[in-house]
Amino acid sequence: MSGRIPAELEHPYDLIVIGAGINGAGIARDAALRGLRVLVLEQDDIGGATSAWNSRLVHGGLRYLEHGEIGLVRESLRDREILLRTAPHLVTPLPLLIPLYAGQRRGPGMVRLGMLAYDFLSMDKSLPCHRMYDRATVRAAEPGLAEQGLLGAARYYDAQVAYPERLTLENLLCARAHGATVYTHARARRVQREAATGRVTGVEIEDQLTGETARARSASVINVAGPWVDHLLEATAPEFPRRIGGTKGTHIVVPPFPGAPGHALYAEAREDGRPYFTLPWNGLYLIGTTDTRYDADPGTAAPTEDEIRYLLDETNRLLPDAGLERSQVLYAYSGVRPLPHVAAGETGAITRRHLIVDHEDQAPGLWSVIGGKLTTYRHLAEEAVERIGRSRGWQLPPCPTRRRPLPGAATPDLETFRRRLAAAHGLTPVLAQRLAALYGVKAEQIAARMSADPRLQEVFSPQTGAVAAELIHAFETEMSETLTDALMRRTMVGLGPAAGLDAVDSAACIAGAHLGWDRDRVAAEAEGFRTYIGRFCPQTTASAP
Repeated sequence: MSGRIPAELEHPYDLIVIGAGINGAGIARDAALRGLRVLVLEQDDIGGATSAWNSRLVHGGLRYLEHGEIGLVRESLRDREILLRTAPHLVTPLPLLIPLYAGQRRGPGMVRLGMLAYDFLSMDKSLPCHRMYDRATVRAAEPGLAEQGLLGAARYYDAQVAYPERLTLENLLCARAHGATVYTHARARRVQREAATGRVTGVEIEDQLTGETARARSASVINVAGPWVDHLLEATAPEFPRRIGGTKGTHIVVPPFPGAPGHALYAEAREDGRPYFTLPWNGLYLIGTTDTRYDADPGTAAPTEDEIRYLLDETNRLLPDAGLERSQVLYAYSGVRPLPHVAAGETGAITRRHLIVDHEDQAPGLWSVIGGKLTTYRHLAEEAVERIGRSRGWQLPPCPTRRRPLPGAATPDLETFRRRLAAAHGLTPVLAQRLAALYGVKAEQIAARMSADPRLQEVFSPQTGAVAAELIHAFETEMSETLTDALMRRTMVGLGPAAGLDAVDSAACIAGAHLGWDRDRVAAEAEGFRTYIGRFCPQTTASAP
């Protein structure tokens, strides 16, 4: 891997984007589509932190109505509709049920008002409006719900993005196709500035895979490092004030269980009144989230036993037949929300609206993104590029991302594409469905690899059905640098019931055979994946079942 990043990148860039989470990826895509010369630097892998470890929803933020954030809800609902249209292979409608119980903090009247406001703020939506159910209807629809105190329910729609990692990736694939340069495992050590004026001149880079350093030049840098925003600012100059007040959200993943709901549930926890989700996802159930202040290194955030127990207890109260035990947790994960720093108060009240900070006083040419939501990344990107363009005096064309499909969605009918894919390449319906759901129309490239080389038809992950061609595609086309990148954020095998531990050795051998890895690298890549899983899912997936 020596020389992966040139010591001095050849030319100055119009814009350097630091961070390849969903917000950084969205900014890179927007800027590249408008003709800017863009460099993206990511210290780990694309979409590997907050953008992955969340509830996997594209939603309007119903709860934000409680805090009067009407504008944020409207923005979210509008961009939810845009994503349903521009990324339909990744973002799909999701019906949710809010069970209503006697004595809850949010009674039927409050929920009904919230539903009416939600519908009003999304009058241009394609999804159905809400419906209120009485007790009998709820019991018929979801017999597993606790009966005592049940009054009824509200049913409404949002959307699910099963794999936000791939949503992030497709934004960067689009950016790269329009000229952006993307380096992963490339840490921005600090922003470089002129000594006399403090004006930005570029970024100092450390290659995390080789240890080598490099430099990139630009007069415009946007810090989209998520919960690491302050780390970069502190490394650049000591005078920057604190901007991030991260909160940690933990989720657990369990297999289907007795009384498991058919709907996604959005319920109020009895212990503390906090809303949480029980979501059908990936053939499993995703339950979360918590919301606690977190000031430690974001890279060390991990589920605690108390958090796991809290989520199990609340699920068992809501769905008494579940009887979930700690041993049934397949894995758990935590992410840190890069929220604005607020010294005190309820974490749920901290705004989820994004802030774009211009550091004109300390470092002209440097901006930072604080906060933001998965749902509104596209609008954040549009706003950021517009602001930087005005500051720099650029004459930019209009933002194209409101209507332009992501790369995998470049077809008017995904279902017809799936059937044609299966017929043209002799794929089983199950494999064709898997490939179309993950890669959209880009599944054609994987199927073509399989047709050209029968060895790439090998299923290396029986639990998920992933085939060898996907691994090679991940490295040769989708910017994977490590096996962990490929399993966690390209093929999504790492999110299967065994967290990828059933497939890691086969995957490493396939990669070694087709990519020219020697025996030492095959072993190191497999061990690196096991270490990663142990770090982010501690005490929950110690070995393959």
